[in-house]
This record gives sequence, structure tokens and C-alpha cells, in this order.
Amino acid sequence: MLSPNRNIDIDCHNPRISKQGHRMRTPQHQFFSHQEFQSRLDEVRARMDERGLDALLLTTPENIYYLTGYQTPGYYFFIGLIVPLTGDLVLVPPPHEESLVTSYSVVDDYRLFRDTEDPIVGIAGVLDELGLARADIGVEHESWFLKIRDYMRLRMVLTDARLHDASGIVESGRLVKSEREIGYMRDAAKIATAGVRAGLEAVSVGATEQDLAAEVVNAQIRAGSEYSGLPPFITSGEQHSMQVHSTWSDRMIENGDVVFFEVPGVVNRYHSALTRAAFVGEPPELLLKGSEVNRDALRLAKERIKPGMLASEAFEAARQRIDDADVPYVQGRRIAYGIGTAFPPGWDEGNIFSINANEHRPFHLGMMFHVITTMRIPGVGAIGCSDTVLVTEDGCETLTDDVPNELYIV
Repeated sequence: MLSPNRNIDIDCHNPRISKQGHRMRTPQHQFFSHQEFQSRLDEVRARMDERGLDALLLTTPENIYYLTGYQTPGYYFFIGLIVPLTGDLVLVPPPHEESLVTSYSVVDDYRLFRDTEDPIVGIAGVLDELGLARADIGVEHESWFLKIRDYMRLRMVLTDARLHDASGIVESGRLVKSEREIGYMRDAAKIATAGVRAGLEAVSVGATEQDLAAEVVNAQIRAGSEYSGLPPFITSGEQHSMQVHSTWSDRMIENGDVVFFEVPGVVNRYHSALTRAAFVGEPPELLLKGSEVNRDALRLAKERIKPGMLASEAFEAARQRIDDADVPYVQGRRIAYGIGTAFPPGWDEGNIFSINANEHRPFHLGMMFHVITTMRIPGVGAIGCSDTVLVTEDGCETLTDDVPNELYIV
């Protein structure tokens, strides 16, 4: 968990702020102002009203955190947040989470359920108490943490309610980052940079991937990182580096190896990420050419990430550069994804916005992306580069440019 010195300076003399009947408390660790939480809630409620919903039942950790500040790695237990169209939010966690609720959440009303109790029955009881047992209630069909069993049970106990898919109602508000969120992601980018730099400096013949990982993780934590939604991805050699989402093993680095690093940094649950690659020995011409193509593709994509430009246009610019190169490779389905607040088992917001051939929405000021171009070259291995970027009025700002974008030769 986060240390007290990570708190922000919030001018809040009254521990409760009320607007539209929504009470808030001041927890020990608070990373956004009550005003920012209220603004987020107002926007969510406007979208609820547009869809004709009387309440939401949220189970996605990132969405609960976004509206309340509550965080825990314990989402393998059922945790729900009831968001009525008016009135107080109600958080429903298991009893062993109470200390985290009081430490992090601005929600004044929380209801604990015992380990021997059915949380779905408890949720239904709270909804009935709030006069919502016969209401139109939105649930997140896309939530990883709403089990089919629990959803079916919810339908059984709320016989008079009408349940609707509310996926995306909260997420659409998370697309554009506030100044506070951007600040945390700038700090996270510095952490990712420290991790990649430490990993690159540790590459040598005879070192193991575990040795590299130890240096990366040590640098991340010393730079201020929290636990990340996914581990750093650290691979070497042709076969291991070709495995997407594989990470360190006891494999020993040898002469002629590609070494691949994709490393996150995390501050107050906000992630940034950075990718760089190294080669041990004299790199083959195909590898040098692939590395150049990757860098060009990343640059072309970033040049098109600006307000009003379509995401598919940025994708096509990068993909065309790679396709035109005379380099055999295994193609990916996207060249960037949204990034921001995250809990395991992921660090991205690609479910909200990914830059691919089928995404025709425009970019907006304040969006943030992890732009990554990789080539998995048979007979050589995986190489790649990436940056975390912020959409600005003039285009996009790279937050992770302290490590030069080049193939590091050891």
C-alpha cells in the first residue's frame, strides 16, 4: 500500500462535502480532491440519466477507485459499489477490507458482509433499503470481477429490478486525464525510465534474466513505484523473446542474444510504460534494419497522435512503414493502447481505447497512450520500442524520452 507521504495537499477543512446529497469523508490517504471526485460522479450520473438508469452496481476495481479512491489487491473477494442516481454511494466490501476502506475511500457509507454471508443478498438488501429493488440498474457485463454465478444470483434475488449492461459508463470519463492524473503519470514515467535504464546496464554475457529482473524491480521500487498491474516483461534469446507476455526466467544471457525490456512505473495506481531492446555482440543486418523500422513506425504514429486525428490514421501510418520494410515479422493487432489507472491483471486501458485499424474515434486533449511498435522476427527474436505519450494542443508529448530510442549494443 501507499505511504502517508504520498498524500496530496487538499484544502478541506470540513471532512464532509455534500452535493446532490452525496456525502464524502476525508480518508487518511487521499490522492484527489473532493471536488474532483464530485466532478467525476456528476459526469457518470449524467450518462446514467441518458441511459435511463436509476443506479449502477460497479465491480471493476479501476472504476471503483476512480469514483471513491478505494484500493486493494484483494479483488478476488466480491467488492461492489452502488451508485444511485441521487444520494450517497454505498461501498460493499468484505470485513477484512475495512481498514483499507477507511484509509483510502471518500465514501461515507460502507456495508461490510461476513465471510459466511452471501454478498449478493447483501447488495440486494442495500438496494431495497435505497428504494431501488424495482429500479433500472446497470451492471458491468465486461467486468472481470463479476462472476457468472454472482450475476445469475443477482437476477434471482432482484426479481422486480431490470438489469442492464452499463459497461463503459464510467470508463468513458477515464479517457481524458485531469492535471492531477497527468502529474502522477509523469512521475510513473520517470520510474519506468529508471527501471529500463537499470535493466540495460545489467545486460552481460553470463547474467540471467532473473539478474536483470532484480535490477529492474529494485530500480522501480527505489524510484517510488507501487506494485504494477502486470510484471515487467524481460526476455532474451530468439525463442523466449518471441513469446508475447512472457517474462524473466533462469535463462542465461549468451552472445548473440536479443534482450527485450517492457517496464511499467506506478504512482497512486496510475501507470506509464517504456520499452527498449538490447543486443549482445555484433547485431545481424536484419536486426539493425528491423530496429530502424520500429523507430520510424513509432515516430510516425506519434506524429499523428494529435487532437482531431483519427486513431486508425495513426495506426495505418505506423503499420504501413512496417509492412513496406523487407523484414519478415509476426504482426500485432494494435500499435498503442490507452493507459492510466490499473490493478492486476492488467496495466492498460486498451478496453477503453486502442489505436488499431478499426478504431475511428478522434484523439482528444488530455488522452494518454502507451505507443509500442514491436517486430518478432523469426530466426532473430523480438525487438521493440515504446513510449508513454500525452495528447497536447500541438500533438503529443513523450513522457519517457530520457532513455534514447535506439538498439543498445552490448
